[in-house]
Amino acid sequence: MNHKRILFIAPATEFGAYPPLGILSVASYIREKGYEVGIIDYSGLKISKEQIKQDISNFNPDLVALGVLTGPGLTRAIMVSDIAKSLGKTVVWGGPHPTILPNLTLSHPSIDAVIMGEGEYALEEYLGYLNGSKKEPKGIGLKINNKIKITPPQDRFVDIEKKPMPAWELIKDIDKYFPYSRHNFVLLEANRGCPYRCGFCHHANNDVKEYGGKFRNLSAVKLIEQFDYVRSLTKKHISRMDIGGDMHLTNEAFTEKFVKEMLDSGRKIGWHTVSRFDCMTEKMADMIAKAGCEGIMLGCESGSPRIQKMLGKRIDLEKAKKVAKRIRDNGIMLTITYMMGHPDETLEEIKMTKKFMKEIPADQNLLQIYRPFPGTPYFNLSIQQKKTKLPSTLKDYVTFGVLGHHANISKVSSAVLLREFYRTNAYEQTRYFINQQRFFLKKQMYHQFLDLFKNNKFTFKIKEMLTVSAK
Repeated sequence: MNHKRILFIAPATEFGAYPPLGILSVASYIREKGYEVGIIDYSGLKISKEQIKQDISNFNPDLVALGVLTGPGLTRAIMVSDIAKSLGKTVVWGGPHPTILPNLTLSHPSIDAVIMGEGEYALEEYLGYLNGSKKEPKGIGLKINNKIKITPPQDRFVDIEKKPMPAWELIKDIDKYFPYSRHNFVLLEANRGCPYRCGFCHHANNDVKEYGGKFRNLSAVKLIEQFDYVRSLTKKHISRMDIGGDMHLTNEAFTEKFVKEMLDSGRKIGWHTVSRFDCMTEKMADMIAKAGCEGIMLGCESGSPRIQKMLGKRIDLEKAKKVAKRIRDNGIMLTITYMMGHPDETLEEIKMTKKFMKEIPADQNLLQIYRPFPGTPYFNLSIQQKKTKLPSTLKDYVTFGVLGHHANISKVSSAVLLREFYRTNAYEQTRYFINQQRFFLKKQMYHQFLDLFKNNKFTFKIKEMLTVSAK
């Protein structure tokens, strides 16, 4: 069978419409190599088996490629794959989930191959292989005579400055990403990978590191080109970029270059980004404020020096307070992330985190409770301690990841851990709600102000949890 028509599908979930950045990038690259390409993004939409079958049949691809995250989206990813296979299509999964769990993913009968890590070169080589090339593709897992084979990582990775423009124009309902009449954000791919290995994060996984390639940041010049391209495809008003990803501002040198490019563009574009306290400085806070940065997220995770050291986050907590103050003095909305339930965390250490949260200035203290994410050091520890049962099928991972089971690998009882989490989070989210509304009013983002009363983190999480639990 000659594989020339490729249909990319983002199964996602019905809650929240988010552009499938990985698919947009890989699709544009594969199209440049002479393949016919289509994209369907189901994020934010309710879907049925009949609709999926019709959508696939209408494009009539030779190969269906899915981008898959661990969590509730797995239910729909499996459904799409089963339907595609029933129609005689080759089915390939890419994204974080198959990268971390290639063997388990390939054990599902409807999945023919997985792309591990970065997708452009790996998918190109796999398509060549399907079309008769004798060269074994790198960076994938595939079935040969019903036996699973994982090939070595790619020895080349994409130059993100030179890759083609992501294929935004193939999204038929692009307006769904921009719900407001004015001041919409556009989510853009600003980098690849992450230079760090936090124990709870998928970037600590060896396969993610080896198959995903080194950390790369995109220039502000290229980001603005993407921003303008997306704006040309919709009549919706877009005024801001969400460019953080997993990590963005890693040091003063890159920040200075990025800021210069933003200022040299002469554009008044608001943008939100991500960094870490052990990377961020007061000087960087001043620089990004001048270049239009309106919001930044910084990881702290704990007020305990022991846990900081365990995570590889050598954060000087006193210095962090000064940096946080400078960020807010510059009018930038500051979110600081924390977690409860670290390995062997004591009640005293939880109280150290709560104390630090009160001492450091922030618009939002985003507190999570540890939930096991497969392939990470924390996950492996929770399995070893029998706090989590290792899933045996693909469907069992539906309630893992950002939403789902929590595993108590701390030294406090689950009752105490949950009490501390919910009490603290209720206060912090209420405070954030007020600060966010102030921000919207200050920026004259009135539609966002009204929408937040209806769709905030409390109502969103309740809706999402009820839906996933029902399945």
